[in-house]
Amino acid sequence: MATSAARLTGAPAAGRAAGAVPWIDALYALGAMTLAVEAAVHVQQFVSLFHAVHWIGPLFVANAVASLLAAAGLAHERTRPVAALAGIAISACALGSLVLSYGTGLFGWMEGGWRMAIAVALGSELGAILTLAAALTGAALRVEGIHRKMRQAAA
Repeated sequence: MATSAARLTGAPAAGRAAGAVPWIDALYALGAMTLAVEAAVHVQQFVSLFHAVHWIGPLFVANAVASLLAAAGLAHERTRPVAALAGIAISACALGSLVLSYGTGLFGWMEGGWRMAIAVALGSELGAILTLAAALTGAALRVEGIHRKMRQAAA
């Protein structure tokens, strides 16, 4: 049971050589870094521009806090799957909100032009979605492979 849980989360096995990091762990770490970048961009944009915008400012702060909490959850084996799903949801909502702000507007705010902060936010949000989805998929496939081998051994 513990082995299956460790494989599901991509946690290092007890017997693995020191310093070895499997690719699933690397994806979780990269996902945590992209969430941290997303949080930093939202804090920077809140301080420099959105602190005065009624609804958008508090949403930027909420995104930063939620992104950091999800990144922290990725550091712990037991919370990785939930934290990865949360990180995907947070980043997808931020990305969707940005798209809306360029189109119909979001809570009265219409984005115009292009700033470096928007490029960094886009990259970090897409990066978080892709890396965390890949980590969850890899962990699920790893568990399925273990279950398949167990069924073959039992037969």
